[in-house]
Amino acid sequence: MSLRIFITRFVQHGRILFRSFRPHQEVVGFGKANILPQGAKFEAIKANAHPPSSGVLGLPSHLSSARKLFVDNVLKRVTNSLATELRRKTTNQLLSGNSTPFFALIGVSLASGTGILTKEDELDGVCWEIREAVNKMHKNMFQAETEMFDQNTANFEKLEIGPKIAKGSNAVVYAARLKDNPNTETFHVSEPVAAFPYAVKMMFNYDAESNASSILRSMYCETVPARVHFSTPELVEWEKNMEEHMVALPPHPNIVAMHCVFADWVPSIPGALSDYPDALPSRLNPEGSGRNMSLFLLMKRYDCSLKDYIAEKKPEIRDAILLFTQLLEAVAHMNKFGIAHRDLKSDNVLLDLSEAACPMLAVTDFGCCLADKSVGLSMPFRTLDTNRGGNAALMAPEVASATPGLFSYIDYSKSDAWTVGTIAYELLSDEGNPFYRGAGGRGLRNTSYEEADLPQLGEEVPALIVRLVRSLLARNPNQRPSAEVAATVCQLFLWAPTSWLGPLQNNVLPSSSEILQWLLCLTTKVLCENRTYASAGSRRTATEYQLIACFLHRAKLSVIRQALSWIHQL
Repeated sequence: MSLRIFITRFVQHGRILFRSFRPHQEVVGFGKANILPQGAKFEAIKANAHPPSSGVLGLPSHLSSARKLFVDNVLKRVTNSLATELRRKTTNQLLSGNSTPFFALIGVSLASGTGILTKEDELDGVCWEIREAVNKMHKNMFQAETEMFDQNTANFEKLEIGPKIAKGSNAVVYAARLKDNPNTETFHVSEPVAAFPYAVKMMFNYDAESNASSILRSMYCETVPARVHFSTPELVEWEKNMEEHMVALPPHPNIVAMHCVFADWVPSIPGALSDYPDALPSRLNPEGSGRNMSLFLLMKRYDCSLKDYIAEKKPEIRDAILLFTQLLEAVAHMNKFGIAHRDLKSDNVLLDLSEAACPMLAVTDFGCCLADKSVGLSMPFRTLDTNRGGNAALMAPEVASATPGLFSYIDYSKSDAWTVGTIAYELLSDEGNPFYRGAGGRGLRNTSYEEADLPQLGEEVPALIVRLVRSLLARNPNQRPSAEVAATVCQLFLWAPTSWLGPLQNNVLPSSSEILQWLLCLTTKVLCENRTYASAGSRRTATEYQLIACFLHRAKLSVIRQALSWIHQL
């Protein structure tokens, strides 16, 4: 009896204890739990872990038996066969020294049984544990990607510059890599782009004074997704003031990996005089209009833009849906932190083609974004001179048709979701974006189109996705799903049991317990299977694992129910 009371109290206050645990640094292979899409049966999990000398949660081995007793007693509340198998493997994993599964699975296991967790807020607490576990995984991944960049690398002289990748009206992008030796030659424009893992974007500075504070103030929006800002002592006070007003965007797999930003002198790069003479300062081009210093953004180098990828080869329907879902996940992440991109288009979406199957997608170019804590996603619209965003053809109707006035506001909460709906046509149809003129586009006007004017998607596109795309393009934003709900609909389409998507029995949605057990399976797959060493025959690609992790990172029962209700129009 005393043991049961102890366990109950431990679980009730488990979050405090969970946060104090430090997982073992070694990650032991957890085997394969192949999750088949849309309701297929789950396959058996094969264990192949070899316990190290340390015990559960990295504790000495003589405490392992007590920990095993605790885990067994708590996890016995799970009653179904799949969860029983997961419980056994989780126990083995804990005894092996890897506590990662513990964070997400312990609460879900309790919720799946009877007894302790019954209230709705407690079930939401289980989702919180899942989000925290995946969030920790993401943080470790992002930290590993960016930890090599420090104060010493925050200047142009520390970089080796390769070929030009792209040039626009506001910036130029070059391939780049870090110098191993400070005496190494700076420019290698004749080497292949593949030899450079990074890209450096140099903004064209025509107006801001040649000092770091002026440059960062005028180009702050470009730095919104930056993971590290390197500042000098004179910038500390300015940065504090900026933090009070401007929003910082936490890293996300579908947002460009911008490792660091810095202000520096504009260099003399081979070919610059012919490529962008007007943007150069007078010291490099006597007829140039640029300033001596500008902003530099150091980021991961991607392989191509979504526009170029589609032009070269139309993706298969499933890959197109995966790309569509990734784009919605990126917008949902931005909107969650009160940011509207306002310039989404296939040119500003980059792809990593290192995955043999579906590419990994990242949104870039935040120069037109709205990222102001004082206004959030609802911007005052006093005059026509107010900047409403970038590409006029892909502005949502409520933005393009807005009328200025003393008390007028533009609501951007669903504007990027509308733009994603237009880009979906580029992914899923041969006609191209219907709001572009020429090249397959119909030239629909975002201020006057009728929803009946939207072209039909092909028969090969699933009916649910067709309905979602048309719903995203609803003229009335109140009839349009948010990016979060739309992304959840896509995630359900990709991974949920078929019975959840078909006709419901007695018009009843899946219960909280069923949803949590589904989340349990997805969490087990993401947290406990090491994708780096997965076998070639694995059913899931790295892109799919990443997509599932993004969903779990924001998973909430209320949003999943809302998406299910939308699917069934309840």
